[in-house]
Amino acid sequence: MTKLGKGLEALISAVPESTDVSTGITTIKTDKIKPNRYQPRKLFNSEKLQELANSLKENGIIQPIIVTTTDEGDYELIAGERRLEASKLAGFSEIPVIIRSVSPKEQLQFAIIENVQRENLTAIEEAKAYQQLNEEFKLTHAQISEIVGKDRVTITNFIRLLKLSNDIQLMILNDQISSGHARAILQVDEELRDEFSQLIIKNKLSVRKTEEEAKRIKETGLVSHSKKKKVVIDIPELKEFEKNLKHKFKSKVKISDNNYKGKVSFYYSSQDELKKLLDKLGK
Repeated sequence: MTKLGKGLEALISAVPESTDVSTGITTIKTDKIKPNRYQPRKLFNSEKLQELANSLKENGIIQPIIVTTTDEGDYELIAGERRLEASKLAGFSEIPVIIRSVSPKEQLQFAIIENVQRENLTAIEEAKAYQQLNEEFKLTHAQISEIVGKDRVTITNFIRLLKLSNDIQLMILNDQISSGHARAILQVDEELRDEFSQLIIKNKLSVRKTEEEAKRIKETGLVSHSKKKKVVIDIPELKEFEKNLKHKFKSKVKISDNNYKGKVSFYYSSQDELKKLLDKLGK
């Protein structure tokens, strides 16, 4: 396994496949370069991209991008996506490149490293990249940590963010909440997470306050929609009723009450359990 934690030097120092032996750099048309199919970054800051394009117009393209060849005779990007997009924005029809022969796994690895080192990825984009290394390329969390230069627990925590709903992941992508908020959200029951995330945004909770609120929600099973601390009504009859429902339906049941308003939730973990539950509820 190639250790790439030190960055992109491994690519740049490799033997070049180039028409210019002295520099290892060649020039190709920008429309011949396909995006990196493994690029983890999905969002680009248009303002910063324009700033880079203006700089390229003024100073030219000093650092070449890195590409690999495709079976169709074109090129696919490995590293330097912002420079490529800014070059197109600046009106360049050609760009200096270094051509390398790499595996799909290495393409993903280099794309992750380039973005992580420059802090260009959101937490969700980074999490999905690590998950792809884990699932598609069968790398363990420990192996991924060696490649990107982060400890194993950090890798695991990033991947856990993908257990959140699409709505919450979108909040992270849009910088409405941080990865610290997201980790606190993961501490509460799944059915309360979306509601909890809205509370965080509405009340502009800090990560510390979010962690405190997560502990309270775990204890009470309730999400407060007020900045004021909510008075929890503990009704013994509801707890007893919840217990009776669990026994009757042979399923996990949770009753959430907030000032005599709430919901009754049934849980199942298989198609067979769902069928049995529906049969009993229909009687």
